[in-house]
Amino acid sequence: MGFSTPSYDLIYLFNRINRGDLQLPDFQREYRWDVDRIRALLVTVLRGYPMGSIMALDTRGEEMRFRPRPLFGAPDTGMAPGLLLLDGQQRLTTLYQCLTGDGLVESVDFRNKKIKRRFFVDIQKAVSAEVMPDEAVISVDQHGEVKSHFAKNDIPRLATEEDMLRHQCIPVSSLLQNRGTDMLFDLAQNAEPDARERIKNFHNTVLKPVVRYSVPMVRLDRETAQEGIGSIFAAANSSGLQMDVFELLTSLFAAQDPDFDFRADWHKTEAVLRQFPALDEIGQTDFLTAVALYVTAVQGHASGHREDILKLSVADYREAAPLIRAAFHEAAHYMRERCIMSIKQVPYSAQLIPLTVIIALLARDPKNMSHKDSWDRLNQWFWCGVFGELYGSPALAVRMGVDVDEVTRWIDDANNPSPSVEKPKSIRDARFVESRLLSAGPESGLYKGIYALLMGRGARDFRTGMEFDHMNFEQLGVHFRPVFPESWCEEHGINPVLSSSVLNRTPMGRRTHVMVEGASPARYLVRLQSKSLMDDAEFDQVLATHLADPHALFAGQAEEFFSDRRNKFLTMIEEAMGTAAIRDVDEGDLTAGEEGPLAFEK
Repeated sequence: MGFSTPSYDLIYLFNRINRGDLQLPDFQREYRWDVDRIRALLVTVLRGYPMGSIMALDTRGEEMRFRPRPLFGAPDTGMAPGLLLLDGQQRLTTLYQCLTGDGLVESVDFRNKKIKRRFFVDIQKAVSAEVMPDEAVISVDQHGEVKSHFAKNDIPRLATEEDMLRHQCIPVSSLLQNRGTDMLFDLAQNAEPDARERIKNFHNTVLKPVVRYSVPMVRLDRETAQEGIGSIFAAANSSGLQMDVFELLTSLFAAQDPDFDFRADWHKTEAVLRQFPALDEIGQTDFLTAVALYVTAVQGHASGHREDILKLSVADYREAAPLIRAAFHEAAHYMRERCIMSIKQVPYSAQLIPLTVIIALLARDPKNMSHKDSWDRLNQWFWCGVFGELYGSPALAVRMGVDVDEVTRWIDDANNPSPSVEKPKSIRDARFVESRLLSAGPESGLYKGIYALLMGRGARDFRTGMEFDHMNFEQLGVHFRPVFPESWCEEHGINPVLSSSVLNRTPMGRRTHVMVEGASPARYLVRLQSKSLMDDAEFDQVLATHLADPHALFAGQAEEFFSDRRNKFLTMIEEAMGTAAIRDVDEGDLTAGEEGPLAFEK
């Protein structure tokens, strides 16, 4: 067996794909990459950074040992390929989809919702720094509506070429075609000198390099044994270990100050974090991101990218780390006050990072959090992040930086409001769609957020009447359990969309749950009330703290209960977010709707 390592430019590879000369062996999995991975790969390529090698088997003149199939979206020419792609399918298919044709890619978001996206490059952003900023690549849906949360506020749509030229945004799909150069010429024709210089810079630093961008290929000889191909494929698709940012910073700090024990300092941080189960997912990189966000915010503009962490000096770190440790302590108490006590209840651990930095920045002036309005603003941002599901995506560095800057400024403004300080973009952009109540699963931030908000608003234990809080949470053995047992719902023909939804869940203690025994509330609530020694009015009040209709529960009317609770949940969410929800549930088809069950891949 032998191999060679040539490099091919993207145009050459795409031409081979179009001819059917580069295909996949049929044993390869289907193409499926989420939108954040797609955008991250485009940023890598447009920066001119290496995307890694791909691997292919030379099959020219050989009898086909594997059934071939085209890459997703490529034409089926019916011809036998000269190369079979063994490793790099997701990356190469992504680039083929984004950089050819109309650039429309079928993908999923972080929640596994099916979406379609095109990608654009913001020329002004792309040349605003020596290294093209992450936020220069913008995603747009099939209707031209901008979906990137960090896109400029004045770019609502990129549906027509006129929109693109007005906002100086070039489709990624045009970069390898004449259209890209033509659009740059059109922009430069009537541009001011500064704008013309930016366009020229973009042409030289982005467009020309991507045309020349080459991908190394490990090209296996035709004589490679079939058994060997299987071993090579398995090895190529196994994850390797990557040196993380903590290890890199350890070596950088050691060079700056040999007497500073960075690892010992981390142990101090870890001792603080591990006091609170809600912070269990906060690790080294998360803490360093918070430190970088704090340091850069103090300097003028918050940023927590990997490069910002690696730019930290020992002096920066030693000054900021104790403040961030204390702020994480405060963030844990903030979560506890909202009845978020364990890691399983945290909607998004990533949101704790900007929350911590915002707390640290506001703590510099004790007056900042001395007014109810300040806390109301922090709460609104927090719940907009949860119910808007803004912190579920893995690509969050830009959002964190923007939130740290904007939310801190907005809360600081609460004491002396100024019309020049507008609401943070995360609050303006957050939206909640009613049908999401029927599709959100137990691992979603929405599900966990409703669990916490019900308790935070005063939900009480059915058996004891005690209000759930951090003092009795463990003692009562609280979990988010079904009101109508799913087995009962199945026996009585209740739509599974309702019975499996968050509408059918409520905080319930262990001893309460034991008394449910798969029965309807019409049966188990009678037993619970007799144990509680509460009269009817008192017990109805306890049920009402769960946003549950006592009449529907005691009558065992599941569908009436779900309909009433959906409206109450919507009101609760609207109050928390400070904005109206989008009501789209179709009573005739509960699987439909913009965010309903059918909108998501299973």
